[in-house]
Amino acid sequence: MTGFSALAVAEEGEREDGSQLTGVSKILGPRWLQIPNLTIGFLGVQVLWSIEMAYASPYLLSLGLKKSLMAIVFLAGPLSGLIVQPIIGVLSDNSKSRFGRRRPYMLLGVALSVFGLFLLGFTRQFAGIFTLPGTTANDTLTIWLAVLSIYCVDFSVNIVQAVDRALLVDTLPTSEQANGNAWIARMLGIGSVAAFFVGNIDLTAIFPMLGKTQLEVLSIITITLLIIPHLTMSYCVKEKVLLYFKYLGSSQAEKGVIAELRLLWDTMFTLPRVIRQICYIQLFAWIGWFPVLFYTTVYIGELYKRANPLPADADNGAIQRWDAEATRLGTRVMLYGSVLTMATNFLAPLFVYDEAAEKERNGNQWVEVKNPQIYKVHPATLWAASHLLFSCCMGATLFTSSVAGATILMTLTGFSWAITLWVPFSLLGEAIRSDSSPLSEGLDSDDASILLCNRRSGDSPFGDRYSEERRFLLVGEEKEELEEEKEEGSGVSSRSSVSIEGGNGEVRVRENAYVAGAKEAGGGDLSAKAGVILGIHNIFIVIPQFLMTGLSSIIFAIFEPTKSVLHHHRPGNTRPIGNVTLAASANTTLNDLLSLRDEDSDQVDQADGPNSVAIIFRLGGIAAVVAFVLCLRLSRELKRR
Repeated sequence: MTGFSALAVAEEGEREDGSQLTGVSKILGPRWLQIPNLTIGFLGVQVLWSIEMAYASPYLLSLGLKKSLMAIVFLAGPLSGLIVQPIIGVLSDNSKSRFGRRRPYMLLGVALSVFGLFLLGFTRQFAGIFTLPGTTANDTLTIWLAVLSIYCVDFSVNIVQAVDRALLVDTLPTSEQANGNAWIARMLGIGSVAAFFVGNIDLTAIFPMLGKTQLEVLSIITITLLIIPHLTMSYCVKEKVLLYFKYLGSSQAEKGVIAELRLLWDTMFTLPRVIRQICYIQLFAWIGWFPVLFYTTVYIGELYKRANPLPADADNGAIQRWDAEATRLGTRVMLYGSVLTMATNFLAPLFVYDEAAEKERNGNQWVEVKNPQIYKVHPATLWAASHLLFSCCMGATLFTSSVAGATILMTLTGFSWAITLWVPFSLLGEAIRSDSSPLSEGLDSDDASILLCNRRSGDSPFGDRYSEERRFLLVGEEKEELEEEKEEGSGVSSRSSVSIEGGNGEVRVRENAYVAGAKEAGGGDLSAKAGVILGIHNIFIVIPQFLMTGLSSIIFAIFEPTKSVLHHHRPGNTRPIGNVTLAASANTTLNDLLSLRDEDSDQVDQADGPNSVAIIFRLGGIAAVVAFVLCLRLSRELKRR
């Protein structure tokens, strides 16, 4: 892993609305621990998604919620991704908090997630506060509180994810974006595997003091794993601050939700070409991924049932064992895929050519790359290859009818999933940072920074408190570097000093910049809009969920009219990279829940005719081919640059 001892990156100068980012982004701690400190929050987020996906649907069914009403719960995932992340991106981009733009929203989201998790784990106890236990009113209130808790968790964790991603884009220079996103993928992989194993341990026997049921104990553990990493991030990561906000005319006076939504809308149609291409690729890629997140366990289970049909006189016990074995096989496939995903997340970055980092090492000069780079590929090329592999795996379901063959195919998708978690976000972060690089012809390549002199009077927006944090940030090497610069003076070719005199003191700007390529129309100060852009990117990931849910309903209605599109498995949301755990990991409660089936589902479907889930997979494979072609074009364009 590459490190950076003194991260100092900022976008100097006024933005279009008159606001100005000031200060230095910095990560505290040893060099080797800085990026893990920045990304450790994703481990807690992943555990949360995994536990919710594993237990939410079975828990609601155990409370007595009808399957016909499960659609209400399923709307929480796509709605939260479609609404929350873009809005939070806009709000955090324009936050003027003295603690930074992202961290206040991050801690708010964590607090709401903690409340939702606690309510989910102890729903019956909360309902008992307002109603008598054992009554119909208590049962009804318990169900609706459980639904409320799931909505609370889905919406709040999207707040956390949105600002966690934006914080990484804000903090890391272009050369470290790939490394940072690789570490996010590693944290997600670790969280998936950890949640899978923890979910299959009898936690009530190990931690009886935390709760009486598996879900109660898991809720407390997940809360702990969510709070501690994000407190670590909040302490170790120091942000730039939006120092002031002035209005340049009557058009700037409009503010509020409508103005924020207009900014989101305008940004969507003025995205630079590279970012727009990434969004289009994600749209087609996730048409293929959502069925895999929803139905992998169902697909494996149906293949098992087709190969091992039950006798006509099978009793309820035999049916339950039959279903449990099918679920176990599906869960095992998800485990294999998660292990491959985690291994890929750790190893694949070693074989990827990091152009931004290479330019930084070589002083932005073209240098002929020798043998070490021969075995490395461009990240966009690797992303394209992952789409091709995914498409081949989906197409191969046409020739696979055995559990063993399907296990191999679905396990191989773990490689593509690892790349999906890492590369697009890395390319997006690099595109945002490079298009935000200040233009200064003839200057050396480095990251721009603003160093604030401690000359603010008490009239400044932050006063002494901001000055104290600024002094705290400039420690060690950075202090020495600042002193050296004062002694040497400012070189015309590489450094410029700008003084802004006013009643509140002076701001000195030190910048080293390079032209990363011609700025496209609408690019502007993209890093200042990182939250908005990440939210727009998330919209392109969420839309396929609505499309595939509707398409799946039609396919099930045609080929298997008795099957409901609403299975016991739910993918949660776009970032939930916890598909490896799904509801199948809740084996400890499975047998109890099977008895809650509706009367019509008590009839054993021996599953003959076409496999509707496989048909959906193949349609996703076709969409992945489109994503492959688009990604190949993106790779060629980025290489030409």
